[in-house]
Amino acid sequence: MNIKISEIENSESKSQEIHFCEIFEEFNKEVPVKAELTAELAGQILKISGQIKAVLVLTCDKCLNEYNEELNIKVEEFFTKNSIEEKYTDEYEIKQEGFIEDLNGKDEIDITDFVYQTVIINIPNKCVCGINCKGEEILKKYTREEITDPRLEIFKRIKIEKDN
Repeated sequence: MNIKISEIENSESKSQEIHFCEIFEEFNKEVPVKAELTAELAGQILKISGQIKAVLVLTCDKCLNEYNEELNIKVEEFFTKNSIEEKYTDEYEIKQEGFIEDLNGKDEIDITDFVYQTVIINIPNKCVCGINCKGEEILKKYTREEITDPRLEIFKRIKIEKDN
């Protein structure tokens, strides 16, 4: 799904409502990612803001079971139609609200890619199915002898000779 900046520019309100609903199989094969976004143009700056909701199927880092993680992401991203490098040839300080993506004169923004990247960035670093996950207890039941990888058997036959 793409939005055209020229259509927003030519509209009376200089804005466009975006309703997004699409399944990304790598997140969840059954539940679509939904987004309610608004694209507003003010001069050379395009602001995309709104909410993205997703239910991800993740693997718990402790017990290795799959679980659902609900994400509710508030979005506020800025784009500039023309290159900002021409305006700021010297160094300048970037503040928190100063991150602006340069479109380099492109007339379209791929909303599907925008939503996908936003969800990817918001996946938790540590995936845990719940506060009471018993994963560590399950892993302690197994000893080194019980968990063997047949690909590593070759290393048991290696003899190390010491040089005197």
